[in-house]
Amino acid sequence: MLYNDSVYGKVNIREKIIMDLMNSRAMQRLKHISQGGPLIFLPSDHAWNKSKTTRFEHSMGVYILLNKFDASLEEQIAGLLHDISHTVFSHSLDFLFNRNIEHDYHENFKEEIILNSEIPSILKKNGIDIKKILNEKKFGLLERKLPDLCADRIDYFFRDFKLYTVSEKEFKIMFDALDVFNNEIIFKDKNAARIFAEKYIQANKLFWCNALQATIFKLVSDVVKLGLDENILTKDDLFSTDEIVYNKLKNSGDNEIIDKIKSISEIKIIEDEHDYDLHLKTKVRYTDPKIKINEKIIILSKIDKSYEKIMNDFIQRASKGFFIKIIES
Repeated sequence: MLYNDSVYGKVNIREKIIMDLMNSRAMQRLKHISQGGPLIFLPSDHAWNKSKTTRFEHSMGVYILLNKFDASLEEQIAGLLHDISHTVFSHSLDFLFNRNIEHDYHENFKEEIILNSEIPSILKKNGIDIKKILNEKKFGLLERKLPDLCADRIDYFFRDFKLYTVSEKEFKIMFDALDVFNNEIIFKDKNAARIFAEKYIQANKLFWCNALQATIFKLVSDVVKLGLDENILTKDDLFSTDEIVYNKLKNSGDNEIIDKIKSISEIKIIEDEHDYDLHLKTKVRYTDPKIKINEKIIILSKIDKSYEKIMNDFIQRASKGFFIKIIES
C-alpha cells in the first residue's frame, strides 16, 4: 500500500497488520479529531486553520518515523495507536479535567478504547501480544519525557509547523540528521539540533503555549462542561468526533452555549498581570536534544550557551502562566 504523507512523502506500507489497524473504526475516528484542538470553533481564515492536520495523520507520522528508525513491529504498532483515545478538540478538554499542565487526560482511557474495539482481534490474528502494545512506556523511541526527543514529539513538531516556521531546507537538515543511539533518538549534527530546538520553542510561542491558545482551550472546555451539565452531551460524546460534538452544542438551543461559541470565534485578548480575567497555565514544551559527537553523547545546552539561555528564559516565562484580559467586542 502506498501512503502519501504530507510531511514524509510517499511511504510504502507492506505489513498487513498496519493496514488492518489503519482501517479499523477506532483509527478512522481520528481522521475527525483535529491535531490543533478546537479549530472548528474558529473562523476558516484564522491563522491556526492553515493546518488541517488530524490525529490520524499524526499517528501515521509517528508510525512512519518508528519504521524509519527500525523500531520493533510492536513499537511501530504502539506508535500507530498511541493517540487512539484522544478526546474531541484534542487537548482542550484537559482544561476541563484539571490536566491542562500535563495534557494527558485521554491517556486514562487508552486501554478501555482499545479493548472495546476490533483492535485486539486484529492483533491476535497476527500473533501480537496486546499486553506489549498497552505498555507504551517501555518503548524508548516512541515516548520520552521532556526535554528528550521521541517519535511522538518529533512528528507533531514537523507536522504542525512545517507550514509555519520550518522551511523545506531546514526540514531536510533536521530530518537527515536524526539517528538512533542506545535506543534513543538523537542528532548527529549540532547545527540540526540547534535548528530543531529553537524552532520548537518558536512553535510554542506561536501555537502550543501562549495566552490565546490557553484562553481558547479554557473557553471551549467551559462550553463542553455546560453541555455535559445540561445533558446536551454525554461522556461518550467526548470520544466521538469534533464535528458531532460541535454541532450538538451549536444546535442545542441553549442561549448561554450559543453565546459562548460566538464569543470564542470572535475572541480578542491582551496580557496584563495587574488587570486580568483569567490566569491560565498550560503545558510547557521544550527540547534539549542529545547530539552524537565523536562517539560521545552531548546535550545541546551544554555546548551551546546561547540556546541554554533561550530555553531557560522560555521555561521561566511560560511556567508563570498567562494573565489574560478578554477584550469585549
